[in-house]
Amino acid sequence: MQQLGAQKGMGKLTKNIKLIQLNKDEVTALYHERMVNDFIEDELKPLWAIHKAMDAGTYEALGLTDEDMIIGYVFLVRQGRNYLVDYFATYPDQRNKGLGAEILKLLGGYLSDADVIIGEVEDPAFAENEEQRNLQNRRIGFYKRNGCSDTGLRVKCFGVPFIVMQTKESGSMDRDALWETYQSFYRAVLPKAMFDKNIEYLDFIDNAEIEV
Repeated sequence: MQQLGAQKGMGKLTKNIKLIQLNKDEVTALYHERMVNDFIEDELKPLWAIHKAMDAGTYEALGLTDEDMIIGYVFLVRQGRNYLVDYFATYPDQRNKGLGAEILKLLGGYLSDADVIIGEVEDPAFAENEEQRNLQNRRIGFYKRNGCSDTGLRVKCFGVPFIVMQTKESGSMDRDALWETYQSFYRAVLPKAMFDKNIEYLDFIDNAEIEV
């Protein structure tokens, strides 16, 4: 496989797009070449924490490839048959090509035996300005167009307020079970002191429906 990194000048995508598991060396390269640019510092876990979770079998790093070229990625925390989408991005020169939707479609197949698949999106209610609010609403709109729904759970993770969404493949959970499941993901990848400081319950909204 070629070195991880944005591939310049790629033409049309082929029909050979697939998700593959990445090893720790590939994750290290991806982390330094892409993730530090794709995510703000407050949202990015230390690389050592990701490696430790991979060694423990509670973390999966997947690359989206086209003809063996990495063009996107999705990282997952796993607890039994429950999954948290931890990081999800496509490479800059591959955006606006429908790859995000393709990743979600492939992920649904990859996790066909999952009970619950959840992910976090920044809550526009806490946006600092209109530009930020519009961006966050566009992200929510993308997930809704691809079958995801609002669980009602509101959390703060490393100081960032999030809406917790679930994929269309997920089963339902009540508030207590969902919050416990959410916590379990971070307990699996963070030291206790870091967990206690950075994972916070904010609210639960019954029959939540996000307006975008």
